[in-house]
Amino acid sequence: MVALAVLLTALIALVAFHLMVFVDYRPDGEVSYGWEVWPEIWNMMKAPDFDDIQDLIATSAFLTSLFLIGIAPFAIPLFRASRLAWWLAAIVSGMALVGLSGVLMVSYLDSSPASEKLGPGFFCLVASQILNFIGLLFIRREVSPDPLAEASP
Repeated sequence: MVALAVLLTALIALVAFHLMVFVDYRPDGEVSYGWEVWPEIWNMMKAPDFDDIQDLIATSAFLTSLFLIGIAPFAIPLFRASRLAWWLAAIVSGMALVGLSGVLMVSYLDSSPASEKLGPGFFCLVASQILNFIGLLFIRREVSPDPLAEASP
């Protein structure tokens, strides 16, 4: 139940990311919302620049984490039944968390505070990834009792 609650909270935070201000550019007063990330990703996918590794990491981690966050609350029975599926989801979720959060931190926290201010959408995106990873860690599989251990003296 805890895993389901945490994974659903991650999904809600991801939806909130799309509706909130992602970055507030101070000099011109322009804001960027979370849903405006999609046209940028589409442009990167149409003409990928393989020399810019930072954009490749951010795009692949963003799309992977969106898929995992969207499917994880509904795939709990699968993750409980298959340890391989759980390990794969947990490892990929952790890698997407480190990749995207790292790129975002380097991109937005390195600039001067007078030029731009991070909006709540930024923190919702990072929180959704963190909550998804934690929610996957809460999924436990019951260990069936070993019949041979009970029969031995």
